[in-house]
Amino acid sequence: MRRRRRSKPFNLKEFILKEAKTLQRESLSGELSPIDKVKATEYAPGEEPDQLEKHIDYIKVLKIKEQKLNKNYKRLVKEMRKLQRQKKMLRNKVLKKI
Repeated sequence: MRRRRRSKPFNLKEFILKEAKTLQRESLSGELSPIDKVKATEYAPGEEPDQLEKHIDYIKVLKIKEQKLNKNYKRLVKEMRKLQRQKKMLRNKVLKKI
C-alpha cells in the first residue's frame, strides 16, 4: 500500500514574500536577461494598422458582451426582488394564520 503524503496548505503570503525576495535578488544583481530569451512581436510594414483594428474590434466585442451581461443581471435582480416580495407576503400570511 502506498503511503499518502500530507499536502501542506497553500500560504499565499509566504509565496508572495518568497517571490518578492527572488525578484529583489535578480534586480540587485544587475544581471540582464539574455537577448535571445526575450521575445518581441514583429510585424511587417503595413501590418500594424491591421493589428490596431483587430484590437479595436475586440474591444467593441467585449463591450457588447458586457452590455448583454449587464442586461441579464438587471433582469435577474428584478426577478429576485419580485420573488422576495412574494415570499415575504406569503410568510406574513402564514404568520397571521397561526
